[in-house]
Amino acid sequence: MSTQATAAEWIEAIAGKAFLPVPVVQEVLDRHAVEPQSTLPRRKSLRIRSVTLEGVKEGTVADGPFGRTFTFGPGLWAIVSDQNFRGKSTLLGVIQGGIRGDIHERVKPDVWRWLSKAEVVFEANGIGHRLLVTKDAGDPDKGAAGSFSREQDGGWFTLYEGTVGKPLERAVEDAMLAEFGFARFHAHNEKDGSHTHGWPVIASALFVDGPGKAVFGELLVDAIPLRLLQMFMGLPWVSTYTAAATALRRLRATKAERPTASRGLGNRLRTSLDAVDASLSSARGRVRPGPDRAVLRATMLEQDRRLLALREGIEETRQEAVRVDRQLQGATTLLLETRRALQQLRDERAAGVVLRTLRPVCCPSCDAGIDHNRHSRADEGSTCALCGTRQAPDEDEDALRLEELQRDVDDVEVNVAELSAQATKAQASQRGAEAELSKAIEASRATEAALRAEGSADLEMEIRGLEAQREQLLALIAAEEEEEEKEEAATGAHDEAVLQAAEEVTKDLYDGLAREILADVSREITTLSRSFGVQNIESMDWGTGGAMRIVQGKAPTSFGRLSPGENLRVRIAAALAVIEVARQRMYGRHPGLLVLDSPGAQEMAPADFAALLSRVHEAIQSAGDIQIIVGARADPTLLDVVPCDHVTHAHGERFLF
Repeated sequence: MSTQATAAEWIEAIAGKAFLPVPVVQEVLDRHAVEPQSTLPRRKSLRIRSVTLEGVKEGTVADGPFGRTFTFGPGLWAIVSDQNFRGKSTLLGVIQGGIRGDIHERVKPDVWRWLSKAEVVFEANGIGHRLLVTKDAGDPDKGAAGSFSREQDGGWFTLYEGTVGKPLERAVEDAMLAEFGFARFHAHNEKDGSHTHGWPVIASALFVDGPGKAVFGELLVDAIPLRLLQMFMGLPWVSTYTAAATALRRLRATKAERPTASRGLGNRLRTSLDAVDASLSSARGRVRPGPDRAVLRATMLEQDRRLLALREGIEETRQEAVRVDRQLQGATTLLLETRRALQQLRDERAAGVVLRTLRPVCCPSCDAGIDHNRHSRADEGSTCALCGTRQAPDEDEDALRLEELQRDVDDVEVNVAELSAQATKAQASQRGAEAELSKAIEASRATEAALRAEGSADLEMEIRGLEAQREQLLALIAAEEEEEEKEEAATGAHDEAVLQAAEEVTKDLYDGLAREILADVSREITTLSRSFGVQNIESMDWGTGGAMRIVQGKAPTSFGRLSPGENLRVRIAAALAVIEVARQRMYGRHPGLLVLDSPGAQEMAPADFAALLSRVHEAIQSAGDIQIIVGARADPTLLDVVPCDHVTHAHGERFLF
């Protein structure tokens, strides 16, 4: 595939390499925010238009109010002084702070105290922007008021207004990234994990103020110099490759961390489980022969249930005995009363017969004699021999009554006999139940005594505790394994394959072009470094991995092993080389702004400084639309190159502001 491949071709290539359908690949790329960026960027421009400083100096040889506006335009500009410490670095620091949004961090504390106003006006792709900081002169507090505005319809449209600090820096960053089409690039390393770099890192590459660790910018981590170079050169697919590579590293790091943590936790759980199993086996081995306590406990539970049932049965038999006894008592009472009535009737009948058999010889009232025949006639006539009253034959009724009473007595006697038998049976049943309960109680007490046997209870508690620990550990291990499965499912089965394919395919897209461009940049750096006075340089090769291989005096070396003077020269050469190569290829994202602070201070001979300025001048003349601002001591070599109206000169003992 060529570097002009479309986004559709890119995704199809990834799908083919990963052996997955295009929709699956697209889903994975969307999930990891990996987007195709294949268009060659057009050139951008960043120009400083003016810098205004106002305030009141204190504690100097020239105390008093000051106010000055420094204007700039395209081309080479110089801020020079005949003496050191005239304000050059402060002015350049304000310029850097103006396009980064952190002026308060770019000036010395004494100068910050003097200031009442610091304004930087610059153009981003021809659109004016203004960063304004105001405060009371003499106030050392960093909490000044700040605003950031964009030029619009002849006025200033405020993008941010508040205090200086991170919010202001963020507002400037967002605006600049949008204007230049830069994207925050993601990075991942073991120390900081996943993080992003933005406009401050990009802008730092526009300022060279001395030797540094990195060829571009201020940081060496996360291959920032190489990324800045690729970004400024405008290599297509670089941002896509960076996003894919970062996502792949982040995914692998997450997987590496997760299994480590999970494995560590799982191993600890399994180690604990092994220890518990060993303790459990030992405890079970100390169990002495005897009844199984589990069986005893189950037996005791069964005996408790039986005792409860027996007590309920005793209560039922007791109530039945009471009921039968009450019936028996009632029947007995009835029997006695019936018998008493029968006896009374018999006695009464016997008494009547005796009286009727009597033969009085005289009247009980007048003692008149009674004829014996009178009694015979009265018997024959069934009348009373004394009063002549006819006697009714009631012996049959008494007999019937006697028979009835006798039958009642017989019936009640039968009933009493039956109830007596039932009472006996109920009492026997109650006694039997009570006896059975007594036996059950004794058995339960025996079982309880066996469970309370000395030593076995503690051992059993130990075993039960270990068994509980084992069950808990098994549950935790199962939960951990389930969580691992869920995390694995959430990560996606195809993510790593897709991201790896995306990284390889994307790298193939720009790798060839990157090698060509880096070869051009390397040649340009080598040429410029030689002209700037870096001795015995034979070659400087900037590889696609970010390392710069240098051959100096027939010996291989590296950027970090150069002397401070050589380091500064190579940094300036690299910045100019990127601008020149971008100009030659007619594309790239370098904003075309370069600020050099005291480039001749690092043991640079006048001839080398003249060569540096000459190459800078050539670069400006070739590109035509770049701006380079140099801060240095006034030197004829510099003044000969820079147009007079582009020079801000602090003559003699004077200050720039």
